[in-house]
Amino acid sequence: MIARHLFRFCLLPWLLSLSFLVIFGCSEEQKNNQVANTVRKAPPPAKKVPSVQIQEKDEEIVKKFIYSPTGRRDPFEPLIKKGDVNNRSDVPLTPLQRFDLGQFRLQAVLIGKGAPRAMVSAPDGKTYILSPGIKIGKREGVVTQITREAVQIEEIYYDVLGVASRKQATIALPEQKKF
Repeated sequence: MIARHLFRFCLLPWLLSLSFLVIFGCSEEQKNNQVANTVRKAPPPAKKVPSVQIQEKDEEIVKKFIYSPTGRRDPFEPLIKKGDVNNRSDVPLTPLQRFDLGQFRLQAVLIGKGAPRAMVSAPDGKTYILSPGIKIGKREGVVTQITREAVQIEEIYYDVLGVASRKQATIALPEQKKF
């Protein structure tokens, strides 16, 4: 009884599919194409060209296409070089220099007696107090000015060629919802 069920549900479908593939697997056209492919003739031998003409053409090509790397970057050099930004081993990074400026949220600004201060929250959940001159961000940013609405930061950007330029960035207070 078990053998009959085993044959009916397991072996019978396999046998049917195998017999179907054997019968209808290759059509006559495919067999004819396979035979025709094996009987093809070899291509005729190529004509010999004098080597003097080939050398003259090669010299013309070399004269036309000369690569001049002046004013261009090396294509095999990585775009971001090690040691460009904050990879100096002699200066340890502060917790504020581990995150990009876009990850900080300005929580409060304190302006009164003395230097103005600002409180920012970092992605790690901690809050930090900023004052002018403090380093912040991954691009060697320095806090230059703190106003009632925002904190101005000057960062160093490196372009593809490795040329450094300074740009101003801002961390602003979020807009307050009006009820």
